[in-house]
This record gives sequence, C-alpha cells and structure tokens, in this order.
Amino acid sequence: MAEVKKKIKPGAIEAHPEELAIVVHYEVQEVSTQSDGSQKVLSKEPGEKKISVKSLSEKTNVPLLATEIIEKCKLIHPSKAGQVEELLYQLQNRSGGGGGDAKSKAAAKPAAAKPAAAAPPSNVAQSPQKPGQPPSTPSKKPPAVAGAPAPTLNGKPAPKMQSRLDAEAEERADLQARRQAQAMQIFKMQQKQYEQAYMNKLDEYIEGLYEEEMPKKVRATGMIAQLFRNTENFEVLLSHETLLQTLSRVLREDGKRSIDLCTNIISVFFSVSNFTQFHGLIMQNQVGALTMDLIDLEIKRTEHRASEENISPAMVAQKALEASQGQVTLSEREKKLLALIQKQDRLLYIAFYMLLNLSEDIEVERKMKKKNIVVYLVKMLERSNVELLILATTFLKKLSIYKENKETMSSCKIVEKLMKFVPVLNDVLLMSVLRLLHNLSFDHSLRDDMVKHGLIPKAVELMAVPRFQPVVLGLLYHISMEDKYKSLFTFTDCLNKMYDMLMRVQADLRNTPELIALAVNLTQNPRNAETMCEGDRFDKMMRRAFQTCDELMFKVLRNLSQQEGINIKRRFGPYVEQLVTLLRAPDITAELFVEVLGCLANLYIPEFDFLGLVRKHDLLTFLATYAQPGAVDDDILLEVVMFVGVLCNEGTAPLIVGSGLVTTLFQLMGDKKEDDEFVLQIAFTFHKFLLHDETRASLLTNTQQVVFYLVDLLQDKNKEVRRVADQCLDIIMDTDEEWAVQIRNLKFESFNQEWLDVVSQPAGGMSAHGGRQRNGYDEETEVDYSGGDGYYNIGDQRLVADFDDLGTNGGTWGPGDEGLQGGYEGNYDGYDEEELRQGYAM
Repeated sequence: MAEVKKKIKPGAIEAHPEELAIVVHYEVQEVSTQSDGSQKVLSKEPGEKKISVKSLSEKTNVPLLATEIIEKCKLIHPSKAGQVEELLYQLQNRSGGGGGDAKSKAAAKPAAAKPAAAAPPSNVAQSPQKPGQPPSTPSKKPPAVAGAPAPTLNGKPAPKMQSRLDAEAEERADLQARRQAQAMQIFKMQQKQYEQAYMNKLDEYIEGLYEEEMPKKVRATGMIAQLFRNTENFEVLLSHETLLQTLSRVLREDGKRSIDLCTNIISVFFSVSNFTQFHGLIMQNQVGALTMDLIDLEIKRTEHRASEENISPAMVAQKALEASQGQVTLSEREKKLLALIQKQDRLLYIAFYMLLNLSEDIEVERKMKKKNIVVYLVKMLERSNVELLILATTFLKKLSIYKENKETMSSCKIVEKLMKFVPVLNDVLLMSVLRLLHNLSFDHSLRDDMVKHGLIPKAVELMAVPRFQPVVLGLLYHISMEDKYKSLFTFTDCLNKMYDMLMRVQADLRNTPELIALAVNLTQNPRNAETMCEGDRFDKMMRRAFQTCDELMFKVLRNLSQQEGINIKRRFGPYVEQLVTLLRAPDITAELFVEVLGCLANLYIPEFDFLGLVRKHDLLTFLATYAQPGAVDDDILLEVVMFVGVLCNEGTAPLIVGSGLVTTLFQLMGDKKEDDEFVLQIAFTFHKFLLHDETRASLLTNTQQVVFYLVDLLQDKNKEVRRVADQCLDIIMDTDEEWAVQIRNLKFESFNQEWLDVVSQPAGGMSAHGGRQRNGYDEETEVDYSGGDGYYNIGDQRLVADFDDLGTNGGTWGPGDEGLQGGYEGNYDGYDEEELRQGYAM
C-alpha cells in the first residue's frame, strides 16, 4: 500500500516590498511512496512566510541577525546566509538605517549644509559651551560628513570598497555553497558506478557488508551511501541498531584495501556530520580517529610513489593539463596514475570536510591537533585539486588562531607553500589563501617569511580588486607595523593606490579601518611621506581634510608634519591659520581637536610669522586655559605643551610671560614627573624659553627650583630626558655666571653623591650599618689569619695575603717596588671637602 506524506519544498527568498520584513516562499507537496521505493507528487500548494525585523539601524550587526533568522526559520537553508544578509542590507538602506519607524522618519531633520573648506564644522550636536573652556567629547561626527557627495574618478563614479562584514559574509556563503556543490559532485561520480538504491532493500545492503569479496562490500557501501544522501531517510537509518557500528568496523578492517570502500563509508559519516546533533554518533564509533589514520596512509602512499617513481600529484596534474590542450599524450601508466590521484583527491576531500564539521567542538579539534591534523593539511597544499586546496586553506585558517597550530605551520614552511597561490586565477582559492596569510601575519617570524618571499608587491597588485581590498589592506597593515619594512612600500605602487583610495572614500574614513591604519603606519616613514606629498597631493589632502573635518585624515596629515624634513613642514605654512581657526571652533570634536593641535605642535617653521598669528587669534590666552592640570585629557595637554614650544621665539617671548604659561608649565612638570613623555616635552619647551631673555628671566626668577629639577633630570633613566636637561643647564651657565657656579657644584654633587655620602660619615660610622658588605663579604664575617703561609681565611674562602704581607714575608717584588707599599698614607689629611669641591669647579 502506498504511503502518502506531506513535504515542504523551500523556494525563493525576497524582501517585502513595503514592510521591514523578509518573505520566504515555499511549496507544500503531497508525495506518495510506492512499495518499490519510487515517489510520486500528488498535489502542490504554494505558500509564503513573512519574517518581520523589529529594528534595523546603522549599528545593527547584519551577519549576526541573518544567522538568527536562519536558526529560527527552518525554511531557510544555512547555505542561503549570504542571500539573507544581502536582503537585510537592502532593507537597511531602504529604511535609511533607522529601523523602519515612519514617525521617526517624519520627525528626522534634514542634514545641514556642508561647511566651506576653510571653515570649521558648525553643525555638531553638542551642549552649550562657555568661551575659553575645553571642548567636551561629542558622541557623533558632524552631520555634514554624512551628506558629502559621491566621489568620482576620471569623470566616472568611484568603485565602492567592500566592507569587512560584506566581504566575510560573501566569502562564507561562497565557500559553504562551493563545498556542498563539490561534495555532491563527488557523490554523483560515485553513484554512477551503482544502480538506484531503495530503503526497502536496506537489510540486503547490510548483508553485503559481511561478504568476503571486496567488490560486493564496495557495492553495499555505495548503496548505503546513496540512502544517506536523502535526509528524510535519517530517522530510519540512524535508529538502526547495528548499521553505523558495522560501517565503522568495515572501515577499520578493510579500509586499507580499497579506496572506493573508504570513500563510500566516509561519505556516509560526512552526510551525518552536517548536523551537529549527530556528531556524538560519529565520535562514539571512533570514525574521526579512523579517518585521520586513513589520511596518514594516503599521504604516505603518495610520498612513497614520489620517491620510487619520481612523480608527484602536481606533476601528473600538469601533464594532464597539457594533454587536455593537445600538447602531449598520456601513456597508459600516466592515465592510471591520474585516475588514482583523482580518487585519492575525492577521498581526502570528503575526509577533511567531515573533520572540519566535527571540529566545531573545541575538544575534538584538540584531539585532531594531537594526531597531526595541521601537518596533513599543510601537505595538501602540494596537491593540485582546486577544491581540495580551498578546503585545506579554510581548515588551516580555522586552526591558525591557536599558537600551537601556528608554530606547527611555521615549522612546515607554510608561507613558502602558500606564496605560489598569490595570485591565482581562482578567486575563491585566492581569497581563502589571503585570509589564511592574514591570520598568520599576526606572528612576527611569519611576517618576516612573507616579506622574504615577496608578498608585498604581490599584495599591492591585488589592492585594486574591490573584493580583496579589506583582507589585502589588513595584511599589508600587519607588515607595515615593522619599521624595517615601511621603506619597502616606497618601491611599489602601494602609496599611489593608497592615496587614490583615501581620496575616493565616501564620507567617514572609519568605514575603511584597514586603509586608514595602513596610511597612518606608512606615513611615519620619511620616504613614504615625501612620496605622499608629491605634486599637488598634499594640497588635495588638506582641502579634503578641511572639507570633511575627518579626524582620521588629519591623523595622516599629523604624521606628515612629524617628519624632520623642513620642506614638508613648509607645505603646511599656507594652512596654519586655517588650522588655528578650526582649532578655536566652539563645536570641534575632541578627537579632531587633538589631531589638529598635534599638527600645529609639529610645525616649527623658522620664517613663519608666529607673532602675528598669536596676536590675531589671541592664541596664548586660549592655550593657557588648556594648560591647567586636570582641565583636559593628557593627550591634549601634551600637545598644548609642544605647541607652546613651537610658538616661543624672540617676538612672542614677552607675550608668553604675560600669559602665565611659564609658571603653569613649571607646575605641570611637578605634577607629571612620573610621565617620561611629559617631562621630555616640558624640558624641551623650557629649552626654548631659555633661548630668549624675557622667558629665561621669568623662568629663573619666578621658578628658581627649575635649575635643581633640571640637575635631578641628569640622573633620569631616559637618555633623551638627560640630553635635553643637560642642554638647558648649558644655556643657563653660558648666560648667567652666578648660576654657572651653583650648577657646577650641583652637577658635582649629583654625579658624586655616593662618594660624598661615604666621606661625610663620622669615624667608625661604617660599623653602624651592621650587615653592610665590603668587597662582597659581610663585615661580621670572621677573619682567620692563622694560616702562616701568606694566605688567610674569610668564612669559607681562602685568599692571598695583601701586598704588605707579601713584602714582609719576602715576596717577589722587584727593585723599586718599595714605593708601592707607601706614599699614600695620610695624603688626604691636607685637603678638606670644601677644597676638593672648589678644585673640581676650577
């Protein structure tokens, strides 16, 4: 009698035309199963399910939301994750990133007009602020940035760079769909060898597993594998008492005898491994360990064949490619080898794919690591099957997040093996390889290997491909963290491409974190900075920075301003007044404020009229409000100190004294004495003060303790602090004779403090220190002179007698050596401590 069941067949997925929802179409079928196993569709009824999304704002994690939707809706297969994410992005764009609330849209205000290039942003949502007070930190960027027009390149719209989330979601969807398609292709190739399998013949197939003849066992496993490809059969197959145990036993006992048998049985467990809830059944039958043993066997067979016949799978694949193009003809032996390698590739693919599914459990992954899964995967990189290479690199990427696995990969020279795939024609394989290299690039030694094997120019070529941009920029960023490699980018097209990308980015550079991070790193190098400023590039970057008020663009400009070359600093000259105007804007963000101030603090341009700038903008009064301890964050305060040093010259010195900055900075030095960076920058600013009469007089008269503080800094652990402090003291000594004598005495005391402490102690004072050591021995240690042979004992040590003892006892001193035994006794009595000091000062 025929059995009738209802089946649901998922259909298309689309965005709802009006609401914030996703619509899933499906079809309800009534299927009749005949006694011979054949099925017939009796009726079809279409249906649809609407999945509403409560909110979808700019901050919504779209990939995570897509995963939640797939988990809750059984009508959407996990392989459709990329499509669901794309639909969510469409809904997000359609709703303006606001969550679809009509009332909120109606109440939303239009974006303010964009400010002029030289004007500061004037539309930042911020609380009222008193004049002269430091700016508060706003929570968002100026709305004018979001309303910037789309950029063009050569009159055409600039290509949009893929975001990291978009790229990763697309990659995951592509890889999952591709792996499933490859597995199905393998199943179809295996199925061609056998007739159609039916559930009502399951007992017959199980009996075939007990046959002695290998072809019958292989056929039985192939028929069972067919049944497992239909998930509707799982309930019956997995509830069978002995099926899985029998398959695992056959795999253990006969797996080494037939590669087809192994492929069929492992494909059964692979079908089961696609469902996490059934992983326990696989582990109970020890299929994972058996699979690892079979992989090891196949690898050893390949290595043995390569050593015996001097032929590798890559060589056979190359020969087959040439044969397909009509260049050569394969011999019978080569045809057999090619067929064997293709079978081996199919087995390895299914085996590693099943292990990848099982590795969702971290404990299972640890067991795989102990059985050398990393070594086996790296060896797969020597093969030529594209799908196997994609699977191996994907698996290695998953494993590379652990230090132990990364070290194993390094010992297997993985970078050298991966570099032959950069670039490669297959985009999916190339993306998988790049992501693996990105993970490995967190390791210092592996970064060195990448540079050694020429990754930088190869990766730079891929920067122009939008799909690869996020991962390639992240990879180059990791390499650029090494100062020794920054200069290598000068000899590639990286800087030109990076500049074009910076100028094409729409609105906020935070949307491209890898790009801006690479730009910040590379512009720290003098050669790269000069290249970035060639032609009219610098002026265009300045105009874009003022137009967008993007603090990240100003961060790049700040790096350029830090270079020692005066030519780059002079390029900032025409923009200094605009920078000050932007700095004094009442609605500037705190992040932008510190970057603009940082640029100004680096711009020591000798010929620039700083006096006119200070008078026009009342700059010193403005800076004095920020220089108070605790008024602003330390990063802003540090830049204020540096900027005051830049402003100090012969014309501005009287104004600096009048602003009270001299006294304020001295007080700040005491407050920040534990911070080396603050101490260094304040000391350098004092150096600038000491070069001019007015500021020098104020510093030495109103803050007399500064000299003593500078002398103390001569003993600082920081070399630069000691150098700047010494320069400051030299200037004081050259300009003031009275201070010169005191500084010499203070230097003497500072450098000879330990000796002075010893000299100033009263007679017998040494014994008051109890256990203090002398020449490595405690004073309380008993000394034994009873040896009588020119030696004496201190504790357990036997030492030679002193010079006098040797001379008295007939030692081997030569003629004229008598003077060594005397001549110094009592010589210190003729000098007192004050005379010694005066003699040193002279």
